[in-house]
Amino acid sequence: MDQKAQDENKVILSVNKDLVLTPEEEEIRKRYVRKIDVRLLPVVVMLYFASSLDRGNVGVAMINGLIERLKLSNADQGNVVAIFTIFYLIFEAPANMILKRWKPRYWFTLIVTCWSLSTFYLAYASSAGLFILGRILIGIFEAGFTPGIVAYLPYWYTKRELASRMSIFFLALPISGMVGGPIAGALVQTTLFKYKYQSVFFVEGLMTIGMGLVTFFVMHDYPETCKFFTEEERNLVIKRITTDQGLASKASISKKQTWAALTDWKIYALSIVGFGPNNGLVLLGYVGPTIIRSMGYSSSTATYFAGIPYACGVVLMLAAMPFYNRMQFWKAYTIAIPLNLIGCILTAFVTKAEVRFFGMCLSGATTCVIVPVGMTWVASNAGSVSKRMISTAIFTTITGIAGFVTPYMFVRKYAPRYYIGYIFNIVMLILSVVCAVFLGTHFRGKNKFRDENPADVSHLSLEEQQAMNDEHPDFRYRL
Repeated sequence: MDQKAQDENKVILSVNKDLVLTPEEEEIRKRYVRKIDVRLLPVVVMLYFASSLDRGNVGVAMINGLIERLKLSNADQGNVVAIFTIFYLIFEAPANMILKRWKPRYWFTLIVTCWSLSTFYLAYASSAGLFILGRILIGIFEAGFTPGIVAYLPYWYTKRELASRMSIFFLALPISGMVGGPIAGALVQTTLFKYKYQSVFFVEGLMTIGMGLVTFFVMHDYPETCKFFTEEERNLVIKRITTDQGLASKASISKKQTWAALTDWKIYALSIVGFGPNNGLVLLGYVGPTIIRSMGYSSSTATYFAGIPYACGVVLMLAAMPFYNRMQFWKAYTIAIPLNLIGCILTAFVTKAEVRFFGMCLSGATTCVIVPVGMTWVASNAGSVSKRMISTAIFTTITGIAGFVTPYMFVRKYAPRYYIGYIFNIVMLILSVVCAVFLGTHFRGKNKFRDENPADVSHLSLEEQQAMNDEHPDFRYRL
C-alpha cells in the first residue's frame, strides 16, 4: 500500500474521532487557525452587523414618524415586522441548499447587495403596501445569511473550535444594537428628509451596499482552495475537517440526507431550546424602542436608550468568550434563562421605570450571551455537512417564528403594559430551559452507551461513514 493510500485509510479509521496531534502539528494548527480567524471572522462580523441594523431599524422607524406618515393601522404595525419574518422563514432552507451549490463568496455578495438595496428603497416607500413589499424583499434576501454563515463557519473549524467563533460572529448583533441606537438617534435629528425615519433607511442601506461589494473581494470559499495556507497547513486543516464532519466542497445534499434532518426529533427539540432566547432578540430589536417609550420616556430618549441592553450583552459576551468552547451547553441555559426570566418579570410587572429598564438590560445581556450557544449546539451535533445545512435552516426557521408572532403583541392597542407579549416570552423561556435539560440528559446517555458499546465500522468507506451522520458509533454529542 502506497503512502497516499495509507493516509486515506488513517482518515477513514478516525472519522468522528479527535485526532491526536504531535507537538509539531499542534503548532501548525494554531498557526492556521489564527490565519482563518483573521481573514474570516472580520468579514462575517461586518456583514452580521449590517444585517442586524437593516432588519431591526424598523423599530426606530415606528417611533419616529413611520406610523404617522404611512397611516399604519394596528394590523399594519404588526405586518411590517411579521411579513418580513414569513418570507425569511420560507426562504431559509432553500437558501442553504443554494449556498451548497454556489461558491460562498458569490452567494453572500449577491444577497447582501440585494437586501441593502431593499433597505435603501424603504426610505422612499410612500404607502403601507409599498413599505411591506420592501420588508418582504429584505426577508427573502436576508434568509440566506444567518443560517448560511452558521453552516459556513464549520467549513473551516472543527466542532471543538466552533463555539467561540460562533460567539464572535453573534457578537455583531449586540454591537449593532449598542451603536445602532445612537446612530439612529443622530440620523433622526438630521434634515435629509421630511420624515425623521427616512434618514435611517437611506444612510444604513447605503452603508450596507458598500459592505456587500467589498464581500466579493475579501471572502474565501473553502480551506482547500484558499491561497493563504502553506502546504502543510492546508494538509492538516483538510485532514481535521474531514475527520470532524467532512469537507463542504465534497459533500452534496441528497434526498436521503434531507429526510434524515427533517425527521430528526432532536433538531426540533433544539429549536424549542433556541426559541425563547430568539424571542428575546425580537423584543430587543423590533419592539425595544416601543417598550422603552412605554416606560414613560420620549421617542428621542427611547431611540438612544435602545442600545443600552445590547451594550450589557456585549460586556457579558466578552466575559463569557473564553468559556464557550469548553462549556456544557445545557448547563449554560440553566444559568442564563433564569436570569433572563427575572429581567423579563421586572420589565413586565414593576411600575418604576428605572427598575423596568434594569430588567430589560438584564434580559438583553443574558439573551445575547445564550443565542450563540443554540446555533452552535445544532451545528455541532448534525454529524455531517449535508445534514448540518438542513438542520441549521430548520433551527433558524422555527426560532424565527418569534419574529412573526411577537410583534402583534406589541402594537398600540396593547399599550402601555403589553402583558400578553411579556407572558408569552416568559412561557417560551421556561420551555427553552426544560428542553435544554432534557437534551443534555439524553445526549449524555447516548455518549455513555457508545463509550460502553464500541462498534467497528472501519470496513466502511469514508463516504459511507459520513452518511451515518450523528448515528455513527464514534460520534459524540456536544452536551
